[in-house]
Amino acid sequence: MGTHLGTSAKLPRSTGHSRTVLRVRLESWPWRTVIRSIGVVAIAVAALVLVIALLGPITDLIARHDVGALPALQRAAHVQAARETARTQLLTLGAGLFAAGALVYTARNFTLSREGQVTDRYTKAIEQLGSDKLDVRIGGIYALERVARDSARDHPTVMEVLTAFVRGHSREPWPPAAGDEPGAAAPERLARPDVQAAVAVIGRRNVRHDRQPVNLAGAFLSGAFLPRANLDGAVLVGADLARANLYSAHLAFAFLDGADLRGANLGYAHLDGADFTGANLGGADLTGADLRGARMETDWVPKGWQPDARSGRLKRADTSSGGTAATN
Repeated sequence: MGTHLGTSAKLPRSTGHSRTVLRVRLESWPWRTVIRSIGVVAIAVAALVLVIALLGPITDLIARHDVGALPALQRAAHVQAARETARTQLLTLGAGLFAAGALVYTARNFTLSREGQVTDRYTKAIEQLGSDKLDVRIGGIYALERVARDSARDHPTVMEVLTAFVRGHSREPWPPAAGDEPGAAAPERLARPDVQAAVAVIGRRNVRHDRQPVNLAGAFLSGAFLPRANLDGAVLVGADLARANLYSAHLAFAFLDGADLRGANLGYAHLDGADFTGANLGGADLTGADLRGARMETDWVPKGWQPDARSGRLKRADTSSGGTAATN
């Protein structure tokens, strides 16, 4: 793209609780106008050269070549006709070249215009992401998703912005405190709606455009709804995923060291090669989950699996052993 969406101008701060500042940068290439000007000048020069060539010596040169084999008496009579034929052929060639140049110039202009539109959409989405209104922030998250889908080049930047948003804001209290009424029970903490929206967008991204693993280390995603989310290789070290719905999610080779997965639904999840060292899986549903090559504490092994004697990673248990049931 002619515009690169980087990470360095301040995201507006929301009022209320302390919020992490997310920095983004838009770099517009200043020579975009120069390219357009050069294109116009080049087309004008080409047209001028073509006119001169048609009316000048090139036409005469071609005509004399065409009638050169004729006797001298016939040559004079045919030279004008040959000149007109040569001029017509050159005009046809010139028109074709001019049309091709105009097509290339139009395509380039279209590309630059589209890039400008993506930049404008990105800028507005970042502004929305910094709003103090929940619905506006969620709208900004979905607008960024559209930018990532429409521009493969900007996909990694958008994912960095969204993961930074999740890491920075997921631990802010939600639901908001109802007041300081004496004896009022504290509401159960859950993932914020805007954080839920952001991590859902991350989970359904086009992974072919990724440049680095998703980094959600330390994020608070308790109760998040993420069935079939694609988080292969994600960094979720120390993340709180208690009671999260990760049914059939892709977490192959994910880093879940020290993560809280108590009561999480990991049924039929793809957990092959994942690292659960120090993770709390008490009460987690691992029905049908693929745990091949996963690393867990040796004293906590799900039923139907057993650690490999050499690598310590899980493998299917022998039918005679039955494995060790998962307990708290």
